[in-house]
Amino acid sequence: MAVVGSDNVEASARPLIFVVEPNPFMAEMERSILRSYAVEFLSPETVVRAAVSRRPDLIIAEIVLRGRDGLALCRELKARPETAAIPFLVFSVVDAAAEAAEAGADAFLLKPSERNALAPEVRRLIGPPRSHGREATP
Repeated sequence: MAVVGSDNVEASARPLIFVVEPNPFMAEMERSILRSYAVEFLSPETVVRAAVSRRPDLIIAEIVLRGRDGLALCRELKARPETAAIPFLVFSVVDAAAEAAEAGADAFLLKPSERNALAPEVRRLIGPPRSHGREATP
């Protein structure tokens, strides 16, 4: 897991976003767009456990994943009381907005055509990078 950020603000003081993205090119694009947030790229196998223990401010996932699809992840996280309130954004190459909503996703964006909408959608869901209540660790 890598925490990504480009300024001097402590990563823990910024909203935490978990991203499940199998495509390295798309992951780099997301890393660049979300550089003002604390971002961690996780596998489909580890994101549920990490979300339960660390409670990120947002989870972004692709639908097309190895072994498990992003909609199944969304359904599982939305079914758990401890993670149900975490906003979930499906950012996928599959045009499945209705299916994402049915799975409980809070938002859907189609890749790559709506990549310019990613930052505004993240701000809509969790606010700007520095508006979060997480305390910086000493």
